[in-house]
Amino acid sequence: MLSGCNDDDIPPISLEDFEQEVINVAGTQAIDCGKVDINESSLAVNTCISDSYILNTPFYSFYMVEGVDSTVAYAVTMDVNGVVLYWSYDSFDGGQISSRVCEDPSATSELTGAHTDVFNCTE
Repeated sequence: MLSGCNDDDIPPISLEDFEQEVINVAGTQAIDCGKVDINESSLAVNTCISDSYILNTPFYSFYMVEGVDSTVAYAVTMDVNGVVLYWSYDSFDGGQISSRVCEDPSATSELTGAHTDVFNCTE
């Protein structure tokens, strides 16, 4: 996984780098559920990830959010093993990518909210 700060000899991590990392982890069989732009409805993307999860089909999706002084994005993936990951990206200070596993995910009926509303996870 990519992460880090911007040292002189390390190129910054771009939004495109983040998107490619997410797609790579989701795998070649993953369905592109789309991208929610700032202030757009998440219904279509969240419906796709919920349906894909129920059908046990790998997927990925992206969510752009308003950053104060940087580009900020989130993503959700499920790989062929059924592992659901929540991702985040912030371009500040050279770019940082992080991810966390949604433990024991279960689908919810909340399809109009945030990317984290589609699943219940145990912590």
